[in-house]
Amino acid sequence: MPFKLIGVLYFFCLLENFLIRTILTVKEFALLDQPFVDIPRIYLVGIYYDTLCFSYFLIPVVLYLTLLPKAVWNSRIHKRAVQVFSFFLIALFSFQAHAEWFFWNEFTNRFNFIAVDYLVYTTEVVGNILESYPIHWVWTSVLFFSALIYFLARKAIAAAAAVPLHAGLARRAAAGCALLLLPAFTWFVLGDFLRDVSPNRVVDQLAKNGLYEGFSAFRNNDLDYYTFYKTFDDRVVLDVMKKELSAENSRFIADAPVPLARRIANPGPERRYNVVMIVVESLSAKFLGVFGGPFHITPHLDRIAGQSLLFTNFYATGNRTVRGLEAIALSLPPTPGHSILKRPGSEDLFTIGPLFARRGYDNKFLYGGYGYFDNMNYFFEHNGFQKIDRTDLQADEIDFANVWGVADENILQKSLKEADKSFARDRPFFHFVLTTSNHLPFTFPEGRIDVPSKSGVIGGVKYTDYAIGTFLEKAAEKPWFDNTIFVIVADHCMGGKGKTHIPIANYHIPMIIYAPKIIKPGVIDKLASQMDVAPTLLGLLHFTYKSKFLGKDILKMEKSEERALLGTHENLGFFRGGTLVTLSPKNKVEYFAFNPKDQTLRAAAPDARRLKEAVGYYQYASYLLDRNLYRRYDRS
Repeated sequence: MPFKLIGVLYFFCLLENFLIRTILTVKEFALLDQPFVDIPRIYLVGIYYDTLCFSYFLIPVVLYLTLLPKAVWNSRIHKRAVQVFSFFLIALFSFQAHAEWFFWNEFTNRFNFIAVDYLVYTTEVVGNILESYPIHWVWTSVLFFSALIYFLARKAIAAAAAVPLHAGLARRAAAGCALLLLPAFTWFVLGDFLRDVSPNRVVDQLAKNGLYEGFSAFRNNDLDYYTFYKTFDDRVVLDVMKKELSAENSRFIADAPVPLARRIANPGPERRYNVVMIVVESLSAKFLGVFGGPFHITPHLDRIAGQSLLFTNFYATGNRTVRGLEAIALSLPPTPGHSILKRPGSEDLFTIGPLFARRGYDNKFLYGGYGYFDNMNYFFEHNGFQKIDRTDLQADEIDFANVWGVADENILQKSLKEADKSFARDRPFFHFVLTTSNHLPFTFPEGRIDVPSKSGVIGGVKYTDYAIGTFLEKAAEKPWFDNTIFVIVADHCMGGKGKTHIPIANYHIPMIIYAPKIIKPGVIDKLASQMDVAPTLLGLLHFTYKSKFLGKDILKMEKSEERALLGTHENLGFFRGGTLVTLSPKNKVEYFAFNPKDQTLRAAAPDARRLKEAVGYYQYASYLLDRNLYRRYDRS
């Protein structure tokens, strides 16, 4: 039989994955709980996943070896084809290993849905790679190790190609069909058999195979809550959420077509203050001095925080920009799968935009990059905003740009110009500004701060702090400044490692509401998340409105109402009273107790009450979205 080649190729797969697994395990050794238990588990389960991954490579190889005519088998063409294919496969595995190193450094994860999304936006992603990494050395390393492994294995490859072919087509077909059962069995049965091999997320990820996980993420990019997650009867969920959404200043609308729709009444005359919301890329709370950060890189934000409402117990709903935008604009928790921004039917939703637009505001979404990325332009343009992105800036308005967008100071300067235009027309304005500079490759105009460009996250944060500080100084000179509320909030945290699927410390972000002539400074330590931004802002403006929001006004929250909802692509978290409930696919539920002193989580006993509250939020949000009920009232 001519199948000796399969064994040689399988060895390549195991070897290269063994090497990258070993490198990553050494790198993360300090995060292993029980090394003598974790390391054997990592490698044994690793072989299992490497085998599953290789099973898909079997398909073209088995078909080739089964159907190849004897005459071609004994020719030079066949031997040369085997050599070329073997080198290609070695190079592919070598490229995978290198790519996983960089991906792991940024996300502490094997390839996942982020990697899948990155395949869509090749311009930004490839540009980011070229600007952030010494790519010529990376390719040199890939080719060097590919050539080295091929050189060491060339005799084995040649021997496998030279095995004489005696079996006829029927016999080879029978053996080939038997081998092809493995990828079929993998697809239908084995894929999730060892999905969670350890309660330690890092151990779990080290045991996985990057290519296999990337392919799995591609298959499962859309997750239906009712299919994959813990549920209760919808009537039970509505009862839970009726309690959760109750408030002194709201009443439920009995005849509304949407269950639990409410009328929010904020006392006093409505205030048509201007609003500038600056959503800052990757601004973890730990970077700010007011949160005890040791870096001394945010002098402007620290100064502003002392003159503002500072929210100290505030969390991002997710770990990607679209999740932050989604939560702020829609006041929803992070439902599983794609962000709502990227789903079909993302237009005419119940967002914060129309609530301002119908009051005569000029709503503008300003982004320094190209807004087609992550479908941002489409979402905001179809939900009450005019978009302004990189394509709308003139050459003389751009001092510096990288692959992600123009420098933060440039998009903020554009906001000033647009504010002046609205003021000249005697119209209030609401600007939703998204920054980009605090992101790999961390490049910005030289000479602005005492840290050189492309010096890492410290420089990125300090430059963004400078840009915001400069913007507010210029805004203070404008005639509209005294009548404007500035909201500064992060989209998500900067990376971070965690042993659990949702390490709470890596979701802690700042929110600052600055309006020195309007709002009295103070510190708000209530537990909340980004889905509470819109109701809180609308409360400050005394807006009365019909609401479908799942968020609440933080300033009016009672202690018992405090909670944070936070998640990943597939893991959903509900945090209240020191307990984190995590909902995962296959109806999996985990409970953790949070230690605020060292910001760690430990396993906790089941809590039926917290489980109902957690399921309530996520199932109700999915209920509304699945039934197309989360629409603008004027489009319902």
